Amino acid sequence: MANEHYSAFVEEAFLKPIRSVLIVDDDYPTFDEMLEARIEHNEGRQTDQSKAWYTAPARIKEVIDRFRAPTHPLLVDVHDGKNVSVGEDVKIAAHLHQSDLLVLDYQLDKSKPRDGERAIAIVRGLMSNDHFNLVVVHTTENLDFVFQEVLVGVIGPLLMEPSQDEIEKANTLIEAGEDTLEGFNARLRRSITADQYLHSRLYSSSYLRTMAKAQAPYSLFSEQCDAAGWSITDRRIVLRQLLAQTERELLPKMNAGFTEKLTWSSGTIKWMKSDSVFIAFSNKTGDDDLLAELHKALDDSKPQPSGLFLTKLRAEIDEYGVIAQTQALGNTHALAHWYDRLLQADEPERRWRISESVSRHSDQLMSAILPRVEEFASRLIAAEVQSGYSKEICKEHFKVDLGKDGDRRRAEREHNAFVCSMKPLGWHLTTGHVFIMNEEYWLCLSPACDMVPSQLSPARRDVTGERLPFIAVRLQAVADGRAVGDIQSNRFVFLQLEAGVKGFCFNDASRDGSTPQWDTLYAERRGTFDKGGFNFRVLRSQLGRTRLVSKRYVATVVSQLRYEYALNLMQRLGVSLTRIGLDFAG
Repeated sequence: MANEHYSAFVEEAFLKPIRSVLIVDDDYPTFDEMLEARIEHNEGRQTDQSKAWYTAPARIKEVIDRFRAPTHPLLVDVHDGKNVSVGEDVKIAAHLHQSDLLVLDYQLDKSKPRDGERAIAIVRGLMSNDHFNLVVVHTTENLDFVFQEVLVGVIGPLLMEPSQDEIEKANTLIEAGEDTLEGFNARLRRSITADQYLHSRLYSSSYLRTMAKAQAPYSLFSEQCDAAGWSITDRRIVLRQLLAQTERELLPKMNAGFTEKLTWSSGTIKWMKSDSVFIAFSNKTGDDDLLAELHKALDDSKPQPSGLFLTKLRAEIDEYGVIAQTQALGNTHALAHWYDRLLQADEPERRWRISESVSRHSDQLMSAILPRVEEFASRLIAAEVQSGYSKEICKEHFKVDLGKDGDRRRAEREHNAFVCSMKPLGWHLTTGHVFIMNEEYWLCLSPACDMVPSQLSPARRDVTGERLPFIAVRLQAVADGRAVGDIQSNRFVFLQLEAGVKGFCFNDASRDGSTPQWDTLYAERRGTFDKGGFNFRVLRSQLGRTRLVSKRYVATVVSQLRYEYALNLMQRLGVSLTRIGLDFAG
């Protein structure tokens, strides 16, 4: 459970914005059913009273009443899930983002006891859309059973096949165990089930250590290994084999093709979350406070403060976005000027103008929203400051110990990369783009206005054709991503690349005043990228056997400096190019 002060901010970020609830449960009455029942009563016909709300309406009314409490009244709608086949559930799920909270009965088909196929199909549909959804799975079944069934149904397989050598080694060990211990193979196989498989997925970096210590959930497996006299190495080989076999058995239930990160709880409070869905689990009892159950699960998931900030931002955009939009549209003369420029631009220039205009509109919108999020963040920080030592608080929230040198250095590198660079944007080469050419990292430092494809002048085109000339500096890699010398000397940049954070220097890292390695390059097709990516062709003059020749390279933009950092290096390059050599002695 989160600290009391933090729990209040979790509630404010996730639960206070809820305005509507959709209940998908055949125990609840739909509007159609209630009207049909009244029509049948008036006509003297017998009403079908097989559904639970006819025989036990009090509990169902109490659940709905809780959603309509005067302090936080919600719009409640009901879908019974009966007139929808499994194949069509995904279509319904595509529209569920219109409700802020989904309450989902696990067993929507009462003719199939303990069967949650329809509910799992709906959850899969929610996970495949781009909207964030809060879900409470509500059930009369055993909660551990339902939790595991839903988890297996939404998680994607790893296809964790051991090598052929490992398979042969494991089979040899198991056969030897069966030869000396009657029934050994069956007992060993029963010791590894979905419980152990899911544990190995949740704790992928530590499950082998847990097994080596004979701790739960591998206690029974360890007993069989002890009886067979296997070494730790043997146990690991056999365990991987059995986990792969378990995955093959679970594969028909699993969500093939699902590759998002999925995390879930391992304690008594049941929850799981992906990028687009948070799911809590609750038993149907006489006291169903589903918002309280959802709050408890959210607290147990320990959302990071940064996550609260962004969740609050989404909520504020939903709540006040229209007002902010109205404010953003107030400067009609400026808006008319921007739109006029869009209309007058030719096709190549129009793409640039549209990007510029959309960016300016979004800046106006966010300027009206951000103060509300900043106020929320200020209250959260004020409460956190009172609760303990900053590094201990960070360790609790992020599982990062800033008191350790390794964690601190990694945190500093990631911070440096975030503040100075970002993922590349745009459709053509521009200032601040970092690209790989001939296995070297280069930085484009020509002014942005010179890099717009439509700005290539006719005079320049007569000389270079469709090739756009630009200035680039070769970045010098810094060992281990850390700058050597003064990191504040305005020479270093840090990039978040696929392999992790890497540090680079604008010139020789060991000499502040050294000259950067720069060159004039020529981007083909006026610097526009290949469709759907960040590749472009570039020409560089190089020494041939007897003269300079142009060599063509395929370059790939892998990162982009934020504009102020690119501008700083442009200025340094300008100083270097315009320096004056003075003839001093001594």
